[in-house]
Formats: sequence, structure tokens, C-alpha cells
Amino acid sequence: MTAQDDDAPAPGELPAITGKLDAPAPPPAAALLRAVGGMQGVRTRGRFGAFAAVLALGAIGPLLLLVLRPLRGDLAALPPALLLLDGALWLAACAAALAVALVPARGDVLPSAGRASRLALGIIAALALFYLLHTLDAPGVSAPAPPGGWPLLRSCLGCVGVLLPIAAIYLIAGAVALRRVLPMGAPRIGIALGAAGGAMGGLALLFHCPIASRAHLVLGHVGGVALAALAGALLLPALLARSAR
Repeated sequence: MTAQDDDAPAPGELPAITGKLDAPAPPPAAALLRAVGGMQGVRTRGRFGAFAAVLALGAIGPLLLLVLRPLRGDLAALPPALLLLDGALWLAACAAALAVALVPARGDVLPSAGRASRLALGIIAALALFYLLHTLDAPGVSAPAPPGGWPLLRSCLGCVGVLLPIAAIYLIAGAVALRRVLPMGAPRIGIALGAAGGAMGGLALLFHCPIASRAHLVLGHVGGVALAALAGALLLPALLARSAR
């Protein structure tokens, strides 16, 4: 047996480490030193920054309506307190749905998709119930609902056509705010974003649509919010995929 055989490790043992263990490590590369020296702190994503930005962008639609479309003819005859109540309801519905879609709960990193869809659907149901029990009109001044099923449906479609473009602004702006930060749950977040935009559209219609019948308000205004929520569920995943490229 040679000396080399004597130094061989026994079965199950690790080979002995030879060489200098205290040798200095090689110096880092110059490129690495430059990269480390140029590092700066990363600004964390604020919980309410995206909410404020999307809410402000979404106000563009109603402001354009104020310029492009006439106000409802019975606006001056409406009870101011009830007009304020209806406006506050639509604005609160928009803010609540938008917040749950974009603002994570305290301690969380991302908004909860399940909570967002549940709250948005609850908001739509609450709006429908409110207008089933309440109308905002000035007797003798406000326009009645068109007689007949097709004229009523046509009036509802006209209001939906005003509401959906406003909702589209919220959906697109929300997709930009959520790009690369929403790994799952996009359809349910889309429901909340669509409902938020639809509620802002409902607020705009409050000052432009003179028809105050329950059927028109529930089908045309609240129904428009429901359609906007459905569109959000269908379109947000594609918008997020496109904005992430």
C-alpha cells in the first residue's frame, strides 16, 4: 500500500480539505463595484396613490359631459337635499368600489380579489334597491318614462351608452395602476373597477338624464353599472396582459 493509499478517506468519510483556508478572497470586479455604488433606495408603492390617480383620471368623463351635453331641464326644480343625497350615494359607491379594487388592506401587499368582487356586487344590489324605493323627480317638470317596452329600453340604452365610456376610463387607468402587481384574481378586481366607473357614470347621469321613473333608473342607470362590472371582469385580464408587455 502506498502513502497515497494511506491518505485515502475511509468509506463514508469526506475527503480532507487541503490548501490554505485563510487565503484572501479575490477582489470584486469593477463592474460589480460600480453597480453597488450606484444603488439607490426604491420608493415603495403607496396604498392610496393609485386610488387618487385613477379617481382623478375618471373625473375627466363627467367633466367632458358638463361641457358637451346640456343639464337636465328639471335640475332647478329638484329638491336640493334629495339631489345631494343621490349624488353622495353615487360618489360613495364609486369611491368604495375603487378603493377595494386598488387599495390593499392594512398589512397586505395586494388588494383582495374576493373582497373586491363581493363588495362591488353588494354596491350594485344596494343601488338597485335604493332606486326601487326612491325616485328623484319634480312633478310636472321631470320627464316621465317613455310608454311601451321598446321606447323604455331605448331610453335605457341611451344612458348606458353615456355611462360605459366613463367606466372605460376607470378600467384602463386601473389596469395601468395594477400592471405587474396583480398575479391572480384579475376578473374579480375587474368587477370592482367596472362598478366604480359605472357609479361615476351614474353620478354624471344624475345631472343630465331627466327621466326619473324607477324602471328607467334601475334598468338604465344601475343596469349600466352592472354591465360595466361585467365588462371589467371580461376585459381587465387582457388589459393587464397587454400593459405588462
